Amino acid sequence: MDLNNVKDISIIVAGVVAFVGLFSSYLEYRRRGRQERGQHFVQMRRRFLEDPSFREILNLLATDDPKLNQVSVQERRNFIGFFEEIALMVNSKLLSTDVAFYMFGHYVCLANSSIHLWEGLDPKSRYWAVFRQFAELIECHAKEKAVPEKLRF
Repeated sequence: MDLNNVKDISIIVAGVVAFVGLFSSYLEYRRRGRQERGQHFVQMRRRFLEDPSFREILNLLATDDPKLNQVSVQERRNFIGFFEEIALMVNSKLLSTDVAFYMFGHYVCLANSSIHLWEGLDPKSRYWAVFRQFAELIECHAKEKAVPEKLRF
């Protein structure tokens, strides 16, 4: 073998090693991103289901109970604001629309159509624009797909 062939082979081997290293780094980056999104989602879901004021609102929201207007305005703002956080995650592609719909869609629709939840709040205010857009997205998604095909982070 002459020196040029050895040099060519070493360049090819170095290129393959660099490509394999780059590709494995990319796969690890994606895996960690999914893992972090999953952990964040689990924390948010836990917060949603374990917060006492959210649980109270959810129980009353199931029947749009008039007692909803007795829940403090700040607690109702926080409840609706939680859905805006989910909407921001969807808009930022940190959470898929399918996952948001499957895990929170029912509650978003209940909140959006509730009369008593919004008493003392102006649902048409620009302050709630993110929530309204998210509710529209969820309702459109519900019409398009009855059940998401494959959920993942």
